[in-house]
Amino acid sequence: MNKLLFLLLSVMFTTTFSLAQVGPITGEAQLRLSPIWVRVADVYGEAGSVESAEFSRDGKTIVTGTKFDNSVIMWRTSDGAELWRAYAAEEIERVAFSPDDKIVASVSEDYLVTTYDAKTGEEIQRIELESAADALVFANKKNIMVVGQEEFEIKGEPDKGYIRAYNIDTGEMMYKVDHGETVNEVQFTSDDKYFLSAGMNSEVRIWEAETGKLVKTLSPDRDFGFVCGFFSPDSKYVAASGFEGDIFLWDFETGELVREWNTSGRKVETLAFTPDGNYLLSAGNDPYIRVYRMSQILDPIGKVPIAYAVHANDQAEYMDFNEDGSFLTSAHQDGTVRLWAFMGEDQGLNARRHSEVKKGQTDAAKK
Repeated sequence: MNKLLFLLLSVMFTTTFSLAQVGPITGEAQLRLSPIWVRVADVYGEAGSVESAEFSRDGKTIVTGTKFDNSVIMWRTSDGAELWRAYAAEEIERVAFSPDDKIVASVSEDYLVTTYDAKTGEEIQRIELESAADALVFANKKNIMVVGQEEFEIKGEPDKGYIRAYNIDTGEMMYKVDHGETVNEVQFTSDDKYFLSAGMNSEVRIWEAETGKLVKTLSPDRDFGFVCGFFSPDSKYVAASGFEGDIFLWDFETGELVREWNTSGRKVETLAFTPDGNYLLSAGNDPYIRVYRMSQILDPIGKVPIAYAVHANDQAEYMDFNEDGSFLTSAHQDGTVRLWAFMGEDQGLNARRHSEVKKGQTDAAKK
């Protein structure tokens, strides 16, 4: 082989490998997201979009909601098989499982909250709203469902962005509070004592779950429409982002802005903490899912580095981890829902899990 050609090929190979490998290998553990399966959820493909994808609490199923074919679909996690499908009259913005996995709820552009039997897809109830809703969440253990609506006008009054809390058992509304503008995200703390609302008025508001009392407001020092907001698994931090690609992290107890950074320069549609709290993922209006180490986010020195990034083929609308953090599901604007295996950098994780299973088997044998 020509010596010059060999050198050129060597440089090309080295450059390609360097670009592909974003996260460094540390010992035997390599941080990564590995694709498992991809399924069509919105039949209109590129002209469609999957707006929401969420794991059941037991991790055995994934429910999705779509933008243009208006479908709620239940998928089996293990192989991506479709279990049932239901339709709404308008775009589905968000879907969610109840704490016991028996009910699935969706919010749509036809001013409705609809609940379904999670096993069969049979419709249970419809709740009418004053406007469309973009946000929906169930408490982790309590029988509370919270819905965040889009803004709407009332004559002679400022725009409203209502948040409604419902008792799951009775279907009755517990209270209604006003965020002030469109609410794009709602989420509970791990103990269900509080929930947040992230909205277009540049605010993340924290509310008392049982009463709807406003506890505190988190906001940057400029106008910034929030698209997403989430508590860390231990509820110590609140992360939020939106249109300009900046990601904000606040200390929940003090309300102090701990960190602000931007790596894509483009709208961040969704964030996701790993259940162990060691990593934060971001995705949005470019084809990458990015992973950040919380230890580096909380380090006040230097920029926040990207620990790992994977090309996900299209822009993501939502991400959700299963309970133990081993799998991630993502909803995309090309009409697909995807399943990923997540691998962290804890080299002793597998050994500890094996030990826990073995102990459980030993304890069961003694009974």
